Amino acid sequence: MDVRQIEVDAGAADERLDKLVARVWPDHSRSFWHRHIAAGRVRVNGRAEKGGYLVKAGQIVSCAFEPEAPPVLSAPDPDGAVLPEWVVYCDADLLVINKPRSLVVHPSAGHWTDSVVHRLLPWLPQAEGEVRPGVVHRLDRDTSGLMVLARNARARERLSTAIQERTVTRQYVAVVRGTLHPETGTIEAPIGRDPANRLKMAVVQDGREARTHYRTAARWAGASLLVCTLDTGRTHQIRVHVAALGHPVLGDLTYGGRHAAFTSGQLLHAGRLSFSHPITGEALVFESAPPDDWMRLTELGTPRVTSPRLYDEMTGPDTAQWLSDRGFSEVLRSS
Repeated sequence: MDVRQIEVDAGAADERLDKLVARVWPDHSRSFWHRHIAAGRVRVNGRAEKGGYLVKAGQIVSCAFEPEAPPVLSAPDPDGAVLPEWVVYCDADLLVINKPRSLVVHPSAGHWTDSVVHRLLPWLPQAEGEVRPGVVHRLDRDTSGLMVLARNARARERLSTAIQERTVTRQYVAVVRGTLHPETGTIEAPIGRDPANRLKMAVVQDGREARTHYRTAARWAGASLLVCTLDTGRTHQIRVHVAALGHPVLGDLTYGGRHAAFTSGQLLHAGRLSFSHPITGEALVFESAPPDDWMRLTELGTPRVTSPRLYDEMTGPDTAQWLSDRGFSEVLRSS
């Protein structure tokens, strides 16, 4: 039996019950919590309430349920199967996808019936008992963007080695609260489970090595557009590192980035991915645009461009063009 309990703090006062439990316990899907709320398993001060109930500070929200059993994955007949529109590249050895927000990468508690893996099963290697076929790295559920999956054992082994040896370059764009000083730098701080909340990560003394390079590409009066490159791939790494500095990613409810304009997920997008093909050795480079709700960045006002190119390499859009594509008709440029 999985038993959970939290006390509602002042920051969560007047939040809907269904949204609260999905935010506090993100290891299960929203539909999972809706089912358990409807069944009366989620209680407020001992009473079953509806999903739309507005919680109050100091109330105790509790639930108890039997853990779900993992599924046996079975790929449908590949004949007639159509690749999802968010697959940007496919060959005999690998797939590159632009993962949508709100979709987990592989089956896990609360997500036993839908994931990237589920939707790509006809094109992934099959092995009995394997619930992460082809997966060599991951993105958080509400982080969108580019990732690569292997289609056979040889490609998977070589891609995994390339990631460990840091020859796969993953660059992210993120919009964070405030301005980082210095505007370009490296965050090097170990990450581990948050001792106060085991479902979150935190900078902790005995955590695993984690290193994030960042560069400010543009800024507003109260926010900054960062380009981040990872040396390591810890869970929630970018989100934890910037939040630890007091600059959480906008829209990130887990790490303090609540923002009225961004309620569908954090403004963190894996925008550029480059690596050598694991079999042919060909240099592959992919870039993708973030979700449509990033167009609401215009509500932050006119941005000032602080770095002329968005990504580190001399390819892809310059920063002003990237902002123009997000709906900005005017940008300021730093002298």
